This record gives sequence, C-alpha cells and structure tokens, in this order.
Amino acid sequence: MAPYYDHAGITIYHGDCREIVPTLAFDGLVLSDPPYGIDHLTDYAKRGRDGMAACSDYPPVHGDAEPFDPRWLLGVGAARILWGANHYAERLPSQSGWLVWDKERPDDLDQATCELAWTDCVKGVRRFRHLWHGMIRASERGGGAMSHPTQKPVALLAWCLSLRWTKRFGDILDPYMGSGSTLRAAKDLGRRAIGIEREERYCEIAANRLAQEVLL
Repeated sequence: MAPYYDHAGITIYHGDCREIVPTLAFDGLVLSDPPYGIDHLTDYAKRGRDGMAACSDYPPVHGDAEPFDPRWLLGVGAARILWGANHYAERLPSQSGWLVWDKERPDDLDQATCELAWTDCVKGVRRFRHLWHGMIRASERGGGAMSHPTQKPVALLAWCLSLRWTKRFGDILDPYMGSGSTLRAAKDLGRRAIGIEREERYCEIAANRLAQEVLL
C-alpha cells in the first residue's frame, strides 16, 4: 500500500489500521490514543462549551460509539502505551505501570481532570502535568481551535517517548493517529514513526503539522 505521506522517517497511511498493521512487520513501540468506546460528544460549540474561549464542532470519532477491544494490539510491536485505557482495562492484562496526565483543570469541573494510559513497558505509575483546558493550554496556543476533537498535546507524547523505558525504541507506531500528535513528537525527537488514520481529513492535517518548523 502506498503511503499518504513519507518524509524524513515519518510515514502516514490512510486506511483501516486492522488491515494495514499486519503488512508492516513492526517491532517497536505502539503509542496511541484509540477510540475509547464512550460515544464522546464532539459538538462542543453547539453544546455551549465556548464559555471561556471559542471552540468548534467536530464529526464524531470513528468507532467510538461501540466498545473498543484493544487485544489485537497486544501482538503488535514489542511494547505498548494506550491512552484512555481506564475505559477498556478489563480487556487488557493487569499491569502495575500506568501513566497519568494531569491536565491542571479545576477540581470541581464536570470533565476529567486527568487521563490514564495503560502500558506494558513503563514501570510504576508516572505523572505528567500539562495544562490543557479548552483553549487555555500550556502549549500549541497559536493555532486557534484544535484540529481533532480528542487531540493530545505534542508535549504529552514527547514525554511518553522520553521516559527511560521508551527511549530504546527507535520505531514508533500510532495506529489511531488522528491529527498526528504522536508523529510530530517523534519527528521533534528524531525518531522514526508510522501513523495510520482512516479519516483522510486528519491525514492532511497531520501532514501539514509535520511540515511546520515550530508548533506554538
């Protein structure tokens, strides 16, 4: 299958990851933020989530309306970090290693103040603090609205890739790439990475993000 984008060690495939991954013979680190299976509402502006700053409405996240089964990823690569795994942990092996992203949001907020990632390579529970509260963000402030409804900050993915347990992996795979935060983090760290996304509009956005010299 011809890549959608292939430059400087970063490759993007447009299509279904369940079909593409078996063709890759991948043996590195899987780092991804898959659909959680929670039918997350993405019409932020319509629901009045723009009280503090402008926000946008997005199409629903593909596959999020049905339970997510991560078990197919257990045979992919040498190690894994899967964000949002508290929503599907019962389908994963028990592990003592978890990552915590503290979004530094108000504790009385009705939205999550932290997010969790399951991992079978990082030892113990590790925490990363990085403000991400609508348009009030510690990074990527200059680009206006986010390009994906569940976009993770590049800084978070770069932290994941900089942990002492993950530095040894030269190759990174994100089979649920979205708008490409994992790939951008890999590029900034000089790592090789593959991203797969079935929505072409996000492939285009990711390619444009990779072309930028600096993310504000």
